[in-house]
Amino acid sequence: MSNIVIQKTPVVVVGSGLAGLTATYKLLQQKTPVILIEKLDKFGGNSIKASSGINGAFTSVQQSYGLDDSVEIFLKDTIKSAKSLGDLQLQETLVNESKKAIEWLQQEISVSLNIVNQLGGHSTKRTHRSDGIPPGFEIISKLQKKVLEFEGLDIKFNSKLISIDSQNDKIIGLKYLNLLDNSEIYLKTNNLIVATGGFGFSKKLLQKYKPELVDFPTTNGAQTLGEGQEIISSIGGSLIDMEQVQIHPTGFIKQDDRENNWKFLAAESLRGVGGILLNSSNERFVNELETRDTVSNAILKQKDQKATLVLNEDMYQEFKFQIDFYSKMKLLEKTTIAEKFKDDTTKVIELLKKYSQQPSDSNNKDENIEIIDQYGRESKQHVFKNVSADSIIFSGEITPVVHFTMGGVKINTNGQVINTKDQIIDGLYAIGEVSGGVHGANRLGGNSLLECTVFGNRVAQHIINSDIDVDDDIGLKLKQQLVL
Repeated sequence: MSNIVIQKTPVVVVGSGLAGLTATYKLLQQKTPVILIEKLDKFGGNSIKASSGINGAFTSVQQSYGLDDSVEIFLKDTIKSAKSLGDLQLQETLVNESKKAIEWLQQEISVSLNIVNQLGGHSTKRTHRSDGIPPGFEIISKLQKKVLEFEGLDIKFNSKLISIDSQNDKIIGLKYLNLLDNSEIYLKTNNLIVATGGFGFSKKLLQKYKPELVDFPTTNGAQTLGEGQEIISSIGGSLIDMEQVQIHPTGFIKQDDRENNWKFLAAESLRGVGGILLNSSNERFVNELETRDTVSNAILKQKDQKATLVLNEDMYQEFKFQIDFYSKMKLLEKTTIAEKFKDDTTKVIELLKKYSQQPSDSNNKDENIEIIDQYGRESKQHVFKNVSADSIIFSGEITPVVHFTMGGVKINTNGQVINTKDQIIDGLYAIGEVSGGVHGANRLGGNSLLECTVFGNRVAQHIINSDIDVDDDIGLKLKQQLVL
């Protein structure tokens, strides 16, 4: 008779963003109990604010659009954006499992992801989202609902990790703080998944690793203080690429609260659907779909380190749900070209006409003349048609912001934490922005939600597989069936 023993010791997950929720769902699905610790009083972390989408290569949605993509092309884009930094094995895992991640969200979590856009640094359209709803909000909302349907989940809101207990490089427990009554609680566990996010709001860690960005505005929530990185490092966990901090080029400057250090992110899809950037002289100055670091540096070279994002009604219809939100928050303004640019109306009209030229606009209809964008922009999902002084536009003022920390805890492809001796800390996992090595020097838009989904699933599956004690062929077959 086979002897297959599935351990019932709870796995502790710290953080309820997409990485933590993905791992939690996968574990509960396999009847592994989970204690979920969350610093805030609600699910979602920074993931819930994601507004552009999740990447996938060679997906059925891409194929329905007739798009030519592959994991090889996606990997090349990822490595180029990372400037050859980071961990190649992690990057290969990310792109190789991207199609599976999209299918998992569609089939298991019921997220349609039926639209694809092209973001900066991508060779083609591969960033998936659903029609009419922000992707981060949709994914977190539906995943949260699924998670809450399971038994075996113990949620600790308003609680934060304060220490990890290990013995001989093996996890034996942790301590967390109840923020409501300041009590400290110790939990025994053999498996701890840390998904606490980045450190983009921590002046202390920015001062240590990237001091020139200490006073930069940020899109990060106040909970992203890098505590996961610090605590894991304190027990011997290795850190990688901590100085690699991403500046996102487009954080909205709210006109009635200009000096606020926290900024709403202007989604990269606003440029992906055709939006352009103008400097204070009302001139274009960059390929708006270059990588985030390149566009950010171009804005920072302008005399006021700001730019104006401009879209038209076709672009509005493509991204209506998000633009309506930005307009409601008074981050985007609906005007005519003449109202917005006044003395520069004629200049802006000519600029928009030039940007919008297509090969069919050539006077010589018999020749296939390629009209090259002056800044090398190839992807223009929508352009500015029939431009006049009365043309409706949507515009907003933006500036570069601290957005994502690529560096973090060193992990392997199963999300296991690696210590400073290059050895695994048994039972300790790090996923999402708390980990490092996936994105190198610069993250591609759409790769954050993908990282959370891919490695959240991988970590949970590794724990499930590790918790099966197999002593015969029947058990071995069962274990093999559980492997993704």
